[in-house]
Amino acid sequence: MKKFMLAAAIAITGFTFGQITLDKNFISENLQVYTNADETFYYSVGHTMNVVKIYKADYSLYKQFSPTVPTGYSMFVDQYHNNFILSKNIFNTDNKLELIITFEKYNTVTYEREYIIKIYNEDGNIIREFGPNYKFTDEYDINIYHDNTSNINKLRLFNQNTNSTEIYSLPTTSLSTKEVQSKTKLSAFPNPASKILNITNPENGANKIEIYDSTGKIVLTQNVNVSDSRTSINIETLPVGIYFYQIGAMRSKFIKN
Repeated sequence: MKKFMLAAAIAITGFTFGQITLDKNFISENLQVYTNADETFYYSVGHTMNVVKIYKADYSLYKQFSPTVPTGYSMFVDQYHNNFILSKNIFNTDNKLELIITFEKYNTVTYEREYIIKIYNEDGNIIREFGPNYKFTDEYDINIYHDNTSNINKLRLFNQNTNSTEIYSLPTTSLSTKEVQSKTKLSAFPNPASKILNITNPENGANKIEIYDSTGKIVLTQNVNVSDSRTSINIETLPVGIYFYQIGAMRSKFIKN
């Protein structure tokens, strides 16, 4: 009987694993995926690149171009999925894909990395250039959000040359607003957390984070800048348990350990 049950379990496990099949193997290519309500594309990501490839949902090559790399710089396409590296209708009002490409170099005088950020369309034409010396050390340095107070999509960048935060208005249509809002989800990390909880701002116009315990009582509040992409809140004094954090009408759960 035991042997029969073991054989049955193995058969079921094999059946379950059998549902996962390899559709396509892009040999020696690092690709990320972009999807919207109607389309799926795969695009090149990584460092020390010189060619960008964009593939359609059926894995056939859609577009390919080679950006001009500034002297002394190397080129990379960021791998983060949630900050509009590949997009549509965000930076332009036409129906072409848009790609953020970054060029970096190491400054031997300041001992810092310097970045030029360029936005291309799918044909390799430059839509806008920011640089030199803008900051792009992690996914939060390029922050695209919808400002509900003005009903305009905006872009936040940090200029290291002038040590200043720059806010740009973007072309705003119903399609671009929908795309931006679809990616501005509420999330927090680490979860569980013991000391500091980092909360990703959904840019919904709210300026305050509220922390609730499991009974619905507010135990912590903290003001936030509506244009900040991330806020850190100290939860070290909270007892171990399940809590909820809320920004505006959006709420999610985290665990204090």
